[in-house]
Amino acid sequence: MDFVAVRIRRESLLVVMVVIVALVANLPTDVLQSAGIDRRWMMAVLGMVVMIALFLYLKVFVFLLCILLAVGANLPDQWADGLGISKLPLLVALAIMVIGSLLNYGTKAVPMGLEPPPRKKSVESTNALIQAIEKSQTYKLKTILGMGFDPNVPNEQGDAPLHVAAARGDLIVAGLLLKNGADPDLPRPDGMTPLQLAVKGGHDKVVALLHSAGKAAAVQAARA
Repeated sequence: MDFVAVRIRRESLLVVMVVIVALVANLPTDVLQSAGIDRRWMMAVLGMVVMIALFLYLKVFVFLLCILLAVGANLPDQWADGLGISKLPLLVALAIMVIGSLLNYGTKAVPMGLEPPPRKKSVESTNALIQAIEKSQTYKLKTILGMGFDPNVPNEQGDAPLHVAAARGDLIVAGLLLKNGADPDLPRPDGMTPLQLAVKGGHDKVVALLHSAGKAAAVQAARA
């Protein structure tokens, strides 16, 4: 089983766990009592599973702010009174922090030191991407790209995923790869670029897409 299938299996298992625990936690009280199940324990387990999901699939700062928001929302009244604070301003402040962090993450207005790391370089991921392209498994392609792998790493033969997509004339896949940082001017060992492979194959729509992407990349490099 390849690493993509393993990831999908883990995600599916996590979703199933959340659904099962949520369903059990919301059963009628008499049913839970007859089964000897304490609803409070089930809710605690549900909360833990949800926190695990948040930790795995959210950015670190968003996860921490969600934790703060959850803690603030459930702060006992006695604690709030003892600290001399009101829960409402605390919740408003935390909500503003979450919204502001999400907006900042989208606009990159203020560097936070938690920006996405460089894409991981892996020949194994390249082989998986090429296999997904050849089998028209778009869902698998999106999954691998979403895992942060560099689409410009060539395989043992010197082919990058965009070379294969261009040679096949696959417009949708070529667009996905370009959106995820694929280089339209990356040469193979024989010197052929994705654009040249698309021209050779007579794939006019892919040629236009790659030509436009190459011009945009050149403009961006000139402005840098």
